Amino acid sequence: MQPQPRLSEVVDAILRYLYSHPDAADTVDGICEWWLPRHWRVDARCVEAALLRMLAQGLVRRRENADRHVVYLRADKASRSSPVQ
Repeated sequence: MQPQPRLSEVVDAILRYLYSHPDAADTVDGICEWWLPRHWRVDARCVEAALLRMLAQGLVRRRENADRHVVYLRADKASRSSPVQ
């Protein structure tokens, strides 16, 4: 089994995914499953730590859905999709 990637590698992989898929939004489990390279075995706690770092840097935002699931998406998504006034 390969060692778990470093936190900075997880952050980079998530950013690459978000910039390739600008409308993406998913839970921590979904990010572990779908956004990261298949050959990686990344613990959900590592993904959560990466997302916290990205939240602090303003790169992603956190949204709680009506069903109480927390999803993460690009921080600039709201500004791109809101109408200009």
